[in-house]
Amino acid sequence: MSNWQTNLRQKSYSQSFIWKSAITILLCGLSIGALVDLLTDSKAGQLRQHIALEFSNPNFPYSDSSLVKSSIAPTALITQLENEGITIEEFFIIGPYLYPYYQGELAKRIDGLLGGQFDTELASMLGDYLASFADPEDPRRENLESKASQEFPPRYANRLLGEIEARNGYYHRAYPYFKREGQFPDARQSRERAVNMLLRNDKFDELQVLLNDPAYEELISFRVRLDIATHKKDWLEVAKLLPFERFSNFDVPMAIIAGITAIVWAALLFRLGQISPWLSRTSSLCLLALFAGALSTIPTVFLVIVEDTYVGYQPDGDLIRMLAFFIGGVGLREEFCKLLFFLPFAIYFAKQGEERDAFIVASFVGLGFAAEENIGYFSQSLALAAPGRFLTANFFHIALTGMGGLYLCRALRRSNYNDFFYIFGIMIVVHGLYNTLLSLPQSDVGPFFAMTVFILLSMRYFRELYSMSMRTVPTYSLSFLFVSGLCLILSGLIIFQASQIGLSTGLLLITPEVIGSVVIVFMFFREFNEALGA
Repeated sequence: MSNWQTNLRQKSYSQSFIWKSAITILLCGLSIGALVDLLTDSKAGQLRQHIALEFSNPNFPYSDSSLVKSSIAPTALITQLENEGITIEEFFIIGPYLYPYYQGELAKRIDGLLGGQFDTELASMLGDYLASFADPEDPRRENLESKASQEFPPRYANRLLGEIEARNGYYHRAYPYFKREGQFPDARQSRERAVNMLLRNDKFDELQVLLNDPAYEELISFRVRLDIATHKKDWLEVAKLLPFERFSNFDVPMAIIAGITAIVWAALLFRLGQISPWLSRTSSLCLLALFAGALSTIPTVFLVIVEDTYVGYQPDGDLIRMLAFFIGGVGLREEFCKLLFFLPFAIYFAKQGEERDAFIVASFVGLGFAAEENIGYFSQSLALAAPGRFLTANFFHIALTGMGGLYLCRALRRSNYNDFFYIFGIMIVVHGLYNTLLSLPQSDVGPFFAMTVFILLSMRYFRELYSMSMRTVPTYSLSFLFVSGLCLILSGLIIFQASQIGLSTGLLLITPEVIGSVVIVFMFFREFNEALGA
């Protein structure tokens, strides 16, 4: 170990050094975020800020549907109409949020702004669209219907009616409008919407006919092919298509943030396992396990598709049904698939290797699963879920798979599976119970008990880890790695939010996420149980 590494390792046990490192990382994140905010030309920034503020509403977490019910003045929405050069597609983003305010003097102002941005006929139709959105019985809808039914309808007349019907959930009524609008050569969005309407309405026979149209050939995505194969119950085709579908719409920014959280936890697991040197056989197995865990999401999704096809029920607020869904569905399939991909490693460790190494490698499988899963969650939440999932969901999968993998290795070594099946069953129940408590509708106690379950699982994980033989190798402080890693994630999140919605709004949204995670942070410090100097 070089002098600087030795010096850093020693300093990592100093409280003052930990706090100085944390502040330095955060200040760097804020500085870069401020620079990004200045350099980013965010034309839709005001709208995104408006939506982002709604995301902070605890009653509607990570859902833009709350905007429709919002009483917030639509200043940001109006600002979008004042932006020179606003496109029709940008208007379609604004419309579903703007229509509740299309009344009285504000409606007149909106009409004036539309007239300044679009030609007279289109501006008139957009006003009819907003009026019809707000009130299906509004006579202005007849204007749209009359234009849409013409032999040569004006551009966007049918698209506007289709958007109204789709937004209200009437997919069967929306489809004909989108299909007719799709006859325009440049109406790709409408053709995409037509395909989507048939999928949502389970009209697969009609979809198959539509996709034979040369104009729709380019819309035959892996997602569409997967849905058709699922409808036909062609499970072999589903299995073939699923990997391509999973990675065809790869969200690069979210993958980067998910990658950062994975790297931080990987460093913590290396430290917990006291794996040294990092370029060793065990470390190589850890990286392979990380990849295996990410791949385990594919059969998990396959089981989701099969279950939805043959069982088809979702949690509806009934406690018994929710427990059945999350324990017998989510918990069982996820824990099974993760351990299935850990099995080759378990066979290896059953023959040779230490239990501590097996425990950590199994934990890496859970980390890989969580990392791939994070990408979807981050996309849904504008990455705001990153701190919370770093502290909870990531370690939740790590702990569950680590415990299950450890007992699987012991079972293979001893040819006695009683303890394994007992622990495996407990892990499934714990997983399902945790998800159920988090999903209880209109419940204030559910999240509290969910965190209790999480803390008890975490304590068991660390007790199991600390009961194993310890190595005497020079290591960095867990507290240092944890705090620095968390600050690195927060800095990455600050920079991303600054590029999307501006620094000030980003900080406004991030702060509640951080405050809500304080209890979990202290739990980890307690379990690390490190003696830190001044």
